[in-house]
Amino acid sequence: MICIPVIDKNVDEALKSAEKALKVADIVEFRVDMLKNVNKDDIIKMAKYPSIITIRADWEGGAYSGDNNKRIELYKTAIENSAKFIDVELKEEKNKELVKFRNDTNSKTKIIISHHDFEKTPDYDELLKIVKKELEIGDIAKFATMAKSKKDVLNILKIVNEFEGKIIGIGMGEEGKLTRILGVDFGSILTFSSMEGRSSAPGQVDVVKLKKIWELLK
Repeated sequence: MICIPVIDKNVDEALKSAEKALKVADIVEFRVDMLKNVNKDDIIKMAKYPSIITIRADWEGGAYSGDNNKRIELYKTAIENSAKFIDVELKEEKNKELVKFRNDTNSKTKIIISHHDFEKTPDYDELLKIVKKELEIGDIAKFATMAKSKKDVLNILKIVNEFEGKIIGIGMGEEGKLTRILGVDFGSILTFSSMEGRSSAPGQVDVVKLKKIWELLK
């Protein structure tokens, strides 16, 4: 799957961007942390789209710096309305609470547990520990780490391949672009791609270019 991040500041614009993105992608990621004045009704609207609802905390590289209880309540609204996915951090103390809430409400939402490192890619053994911890909590493990070498790229793809179908593995930065192109073939559930030059993380490949590369590889 190809996922395009929606990074607008205004909810109405974000919904319009999502509709446009879904003409060329399989799913969108609503970066709710980047939106201004978002409320539960807005989350309900977003949950109707094939999407990942992400409210990334500032301590994990996101833009959300408000009350964490409100953030958790917004996630619960997404779950109640069976959003396709939510993405919550491995370091979030209430991630298990969200999983329990999902189970108790019989929601269809899949919960992605994620880890981000904007400085480096941990070695293979450390990445393995991170992924195993994530899968002990949620449905899907996700990591996005800064790739600085071919060894980093190989470690990322090796981990992705070992957890095929249960993982989203990404190498950020220029060196990591190969993981964005090849990750799905190695077993990643999806890859994040930019549209019209708008990206949410370093190294995202433009969706048109990505599709052309995939065609050439086939």
